[in-house]
Amino acid sequence: MNPRRLGRAVVGAVAAVGVAACVWPLPSDLLAPVEGPEVQDREGRVLQARPTVEGLRAGEVRRVPADLARMVLAAEDHRFRWHPGVDPVGVARAAWVNLRAGRVRQGGSTVTQQLARALVPRRPGLIGKVSEAVLAVRLEAHLDKDAILAAYVSRIWYGNGVLGAEQAARAYFDSPLAALSLAQCATLAAIPRRPAELDPLAAPARVRAARDRVLRRALELGWIRVDQASTALAEPLALRAGRNPGDAPHVVRRIVAGSPPRGGVVRSSLDAALQRDVEGIVRRELRVLASRDVSQAAVVVLDTASREVLAYVGSADWRAPDGQVDGAVALRSPGSALKPFVYGLALERSGTTLADVLPDMPGTWRTPHGSWRPHNYQRTAGGPVRMRAALAQSLNLPAIRLVDSLGVGAVLERLRALGLDTLDDAPARYGLALVVGSGEVRLDALTAAYAALSDQGRVAPLRLRADAPRAAPIPVMSPISAFLVFDALDDDDARAAAFGRGTDLEPGYPWAAKTGTSSGWRDNWAFGTNPAVTVGVWVGNFDGRPMGEVGGTTGAAPILRRVADRAMQGRSTAAPRPPQDPEGAPRLTRTAVCPLSGEGATRWCGGGLQEWIPAGAVRAACTWHGPSGTTVPALYAPWAAANGASVAPAAGARAPVVQYPAPGASFWLDTARPASEQTIPLRASAAGTQGRWIVDGTVVAEVGPPFTARWIPTPGDHRVTVEVDGATASPVRIWVGSASGR
Repeated sequence: MNPRRLGRAVVGAVAAVGVAACVWPLPSDLLAPVEGPEVQDREGRVLQARPTVEGLRAGEVRRVPADLARMVLAAEDHRFRWHPGVDPVGVARAAWVNLRAGRVRQGGSTVTQQLARALVPRRPGLIGKVSEAVLAVRLEAHLDKDAILAAYVSRIWYGNGVLGAEQAARAYFDSPLAALSLAQCATLAAIPRRPAELDPLAAPARVRAARDRVLRRALELGWIRVDQASTALAEPLALRAGRNPGDAPHVVRRIVAGSPPRGGVVRSSLDAALQRDVEGIVRRELRVLASRDVSQAAVVVLDTASREVLAYVGSADWRAPDGQVDGAVALRSPGSALKPFVYGLALERSGTTLADVLPDMPGTWRTPHGSWRPHNYQRTAGGPVRMRAALAQSLNLPAIRLVDSLGVGAVLERLRALGLDTLDDAPARYGLALVVGSGEVRLDALTAAYAALSDQGRVAPLRLRADAPRAAPIPVMSPISAFLVFDALDDDDARAAAFGRGTDLEPGYPWAAKTGTSSGWRDNWAFGTNPAVTVGVWVGNFDGRPMGEVGGTTGAAPILRRVADRAMQGRSTAAPRPPQDPEGAPRLTRTAVCPLSGEGATRWCGGGLQEWIPAGAVRAACTWHGPSGTTVPALYAPWAAANGASVAPAAGARAPVVQYPAPGASFWLDTARPASEQTIPLRASAAGTQGRWIVDGTVVAEVGPPFTARWIPTPGDHRVTVEVDGATASPVRIWVGSASGR
């Protein structure tokens, strides 16, 4: 069928419907004023009477400003003034375009049809489309064009919980609808076409481009002058948040996001009194941090058992220029806040305990981007360190070694199972630096993961609505590893060497606390959990600029402490109980261990520390201490030299062997090329953990397994050897010459 015949058929059908519509009255309540749902807290206290960002009830637009009318019709329906509710030309054109494309590429809905859809949601399929068209023609038969347009702009969805042009004007421009400029009217005309994609708060550049398309279309239609179009196109978007949005604007927006509100009452999980107090804590603490270039913070407070969100602060002030950004869902680097979950996995996979010793020793790791030589936050290395102390003090080097032994893929799998699904790239993308913040996570998701430490390692989704079904928790960590990680993070003695005593991480009740700081001082985190509540805090700047060297204990931790103290009021302060077997027998028992070796304490150890070990297990007596002093494994030789200890050869140790270069090998350097492009590979056969390549008595590379490196040679005779865990290979002699063009 050609377009003309199709158009005549459509006109005939519309005419027939129009005759019937003239004598078919509209329902009396069809155009009743629109009101969205009332959002309440968990006890029925009103958070917002309307789910709009400025908290006002939707108002009917009695008269559409002329500029807005022109912009809406330019964007949606430029033949509005003459069609009878359905535009035959538009329908025919859309049908022809779609037939030729073999799929739906263009719609033909008029403003009146869109109003009909807003008044009575359309059924799917052809019957729904016909019903919508019939209602549109009925509206045209009983209302004048201005009334239809006013009803349309009163009910159109603008995203972010905003219904209607009057509310959109106040939400996005802090202005009455009648006072908007031509450019602002074009902005409001553009958004409803794709409100999720054209979100002024999240994508202002995209919204401005859509606004400009509307202005140019109006100019093509001759509805505005060239000078008006030029002025409007040059006008910045100039978004301004509306007035006080009421309580919890970010979480209310999140609850009603996705579809226009339809009335009724929504009962959220929030505690309104706690919410207001947490907002006040954030504002007060940020005033203290303002001098250190900190402008924003976000907080999530959970009921640990139910995972209900009790308080949710997305930003310090909704009305600030960046206040509509929701810091609870923003992707940021967690720094070292992921370490507890790496230790949990290690406790499960390797059969270790918190008494086992890890090497807090410098090392160099090869990465796709070159050699990486990380360091601890304090720029120190403590030699042998028990897992409990390494976790409590948030030491980087032992944690990186754990990831190296477990494999980045296994660690990623565990983190994703805990709900950190934004870590969705390949393991090579993150590398070993995953444990110190090479990925990006959300505050709400990481807070939920910390709740698992107080809930036997089980994961459950967050609940923002009180009427949401409570999902059964899913075991991810073993109950033993979750308990042990909690216990280490609640150990003030183990933490003191790095953080001191009396910090905000020690509230005086059971509380597993952890901080994190991303590289460049861009993100600062603090988390705390117990069986009653779990709290997550992020501090920083939404634009990503660095803070003034704000660490965990000075940035997020003070907010964490004050929020936790408030949230814990009237709640039980019990700690998690040690796991038991099905018969009720304990699965862990306490025993005295050596503070240095982590082995069973003897009289030579200078006292013992109590540590959890599997019930029925016996900790072997310490082999590091004896009547003649302290002897440590060869791995810790540098530490031993600085601490007056002896070094024992590793059991069954064999000396390393230089595999390449071969003894007597000769190499030529081309003087026409940079020396850095003519490196000589160094390879060894060795067993151990830490090695050094030495050329002519000078260390040229520090490496771990498989003990490979590359050396930039110089002309002459050289002696090359490798040292692994204190054992040195027999040196090999090589010769390097130089010549041009060889």
